[in-house]
Amino acid sequence: MTDLTSVIDVSARGAEQFVELYYKLYDSQRSLLQRFYRDDSAILWNGNAFPGIAQYNEFLNSLTNSSHDIQSFDCHPIPATMNSQGACGILVSVSGAVKYGDSPRKRLFSQAFMLIPDIEKSGTFYIQSENLR
Repeated sequence: MTDLTSVIDVSARGAEQFVELYYKLYDSQRSLLQRFYRDDSAILWNGNAFPGIAQYNEFLNSLTNSSHDIQSFDCHPIPATMNSQGACGILVSVSGAVKYGDSPRKRLFSQAFMLIPDIEKSGTFYIQSENLR
């Protein structure tokens, strides 16, 4: 059995790396975000559901340039999802402000991700579910 403190520490480090990379790519190389998802990922963006990564990727790439200012994030390991390698799902909650295009106005946002260990690529995770408001 894996020590819960270790699971929390690993989850916190993983969440920090995920948040840093995800928003860096969102703001600079959005087309690469599709690598974080699977065909059956559940995606809800500001009330709009996307039935898979293909349509979501098309939507993301239609948006104007963005700049995210992450104000906080938190993560919670989900031990019930632990696999045989000792990795478990991680719920990541992010809040901040985002500016699109030339608009001087930043909009507040809240985004939640359910990251699941990728059994095809050991040591990596994918976004099983995402909700942005």
